[in-house]
Amino acid sequence: MNTATSNAVKMDNREFFRQREAAVLYKIPGVRELITAKGSQRSALQKKYPDADFALKIISNPFIPDRELGAIQMDAYAAILNGEPISSVHYKYDRQMDAYVSRHNWD
Repeated sequence: MNTATSNAVKMDNREFFRQREAAVLYKIPGVRELITAKGSQRSALQKKYPDADFALKIISNPFIPDRELGAIQMDAYAAILNGEPISSVHYKYDRQMDAYVSRHNWD
């Protein structure tokens, strides 16, 4: 099959995930407001929409060099992309981070 004449949309992996991220994020209440917020409004909106703030933090930087922290971050990233409730993803993330900190408290 000659793919040179195909009119199918060619998309790289990052673009695919960007589209998935956007589709999921814009379903979360407060994401649009936080993305377009001015500096002075941001802290009030973060308090008003904690789930949106958490989701934006996870989606904006899913890759962390530390292996354990990266696994925790990617677990939350995947859960958000799979449409799991943000409150439960945030709860699990906080529990995993607390466990990580308690294990590495003396490192």
